[in-house]
Amino acid sequence: MAKVIFAAEMRLLTGVEDTQIQATSYRAALRELKQKFPQLSDQSFDKFAVAIDNIMIQSPMLETFQEQSELVFVPKIPAG
Repeated sequence: MAKVIFAAEMRLLTGVEDTQIQATSYRAALRELKQKFPQLSDQSFDKFAVAIDNIMIQSPMLETFQEQSELVFVPKIPAG
């Protein structure tokens, strides 16, 4: 199972620091996380960037990963 680690802001919504998921694609991961934590929404995820196995992904929607991968959600840094 892949491990998902939440940034502090996201922990306020989930109540946990990390969780395990069975998904192996980013889209499936979002669906699974929204089912597991109903307080998360698409808008919640829009505020965060994701690193998959220590690589920041700019456009993660088509990304796939391994069962043993680690996804880390971090706040996006505003440009400007």
